[in-house]
Amino acid sequence: MIYIHVPFCKSFCSYCAFYSEIPLRESRSAVLRQYVNAVCAEAAERKEEILSATKPPTLYIGGGTPSLLSVTEVGEMLSALPRRKYEEFTMEVNPEDIFERGEEYVRGLLELGVNRISMGVQSFDDGVLRKMGRRHNAERALRAVGILREAGIKNLSIDLIFGMDGISDEIWEESLRQAATLRPEHISAYQLSLDEGSALEGLAARGKYHEMSQEQCARQYEMLCKALGDAGYIHYEISNFALPGFEAVHNSAYWSRQAYVGLGPGAHSFDGKRTRSWNGRLRHRTGTGIQLTRRYREQQPSAGKGHGLDSSRSQVVGRDGGHIFYTRESETLSDEDIRVETIMLGLRTAVGLPVSTLRRLSNPTTLDRLTRAEQLVRQGENLRIPESRFFVADDIIRNLV
Repeated sequence: MIYIHVPFCKSFCSYCAFYSEIPLRESRSAVLRQYVNAVCAEAAERKEEILSATKPPTLYIGGGTPSLLSVTEVGEMLSALPRRKYEEFTMEVNPEDIFERGEEYVRGLLELGVNRISMGVQSFDDGVLRKMGRRHNAERALRAVGILREAGIKNLSIDLIFGMDGISDEIWEESLRQAATLRPEHISAYQLSLDEGSALEGLAARGKYHEMSQEQCARQYEMLCKALGDAGYIHYEISNFALPGFEAVHNSAYWSRQAYVGLGPGAHSFDGKRTRSWNGRLRHRTGTGIQLTRRYREQQPSAGKGHGLDSSRSQVVGRDGGHIFYTRESETLSDEDIRVETIMLGLRTAVGLPVSTLRRLSNPTTLDRLTRAEQLVRQGENLRIPESRFFVADDIIRNLV
């Protein structure tokens, strides 16, 4: 598996704390060019590692906002990778970019081999979208879906958010109705959380935003499960629903702890025992990004290295005088880390984990108690958390780890 991170956005969503930058309009083309060159350089340095990460053969371009890149720029990054036919090639897009760029842009992506689009719709209510800081409105989200379909996209995933102050049950019900009517092959739905560094967290700290109660969130999650279940979607992971045969191959491999290679300054890599990443310690909002991508390229790890902490560090100075430090790091997971991760990821899925695996990794007495209480249910040779308990899955998993 390969993941490419595109760390740029035109604006920041109020709930988001992922690493990203807003390049100044007048320097955006230079920033994106510098970034593409950096990814190509990293791919060349890590060729052997990339060649070994072939199961499953998937490619995912995420962000940030990958749809800021032109078809040519996406193609240049692909040319730096080993030539391969991907079972699943996903690219994240923003509805506004699809609306503005049109069918020609989408057809260009299809010609490059993209066969799955993940679009961040989040809501079909204009008031909620404004509160989220999204660039699109509901009408343009619907238009974007139409453009994708007309261009030939046959595997579409959309993201939705619930549990945010301002999303009433009535608004949420309408968003679910719209989503089911559009019939995307895949839907990811996430409960909003106040992430450190997000604009909403700052508003909450000043008493200008109030989190929705867990009771309300649980009710909206129940509405989600029922609406999509009635529409024929399979609830195959806590936050993910798919029409039969359209479960995300790339994401499913994450949950089963398959090896993957991440390219770009906000990406992680994993070989089954070790993780590697570039870490931005402060979110950078005003710099051009040129310094970042230059430093990122200059500090590419040599093939075969990176096993252990690498202390190399680069500093990016923004026009506002702010600083970000980027460190390339590697961590070897302990046996305990692997045990906890295996339980946590496996029990997020509808497949669950083999009974023998859970008995080996957790306390059998606790396992029996949770089974008697129907917090875990038998499914063939596996135990899984039933859908009716997915909302409290963290509490169940906590008992086992």
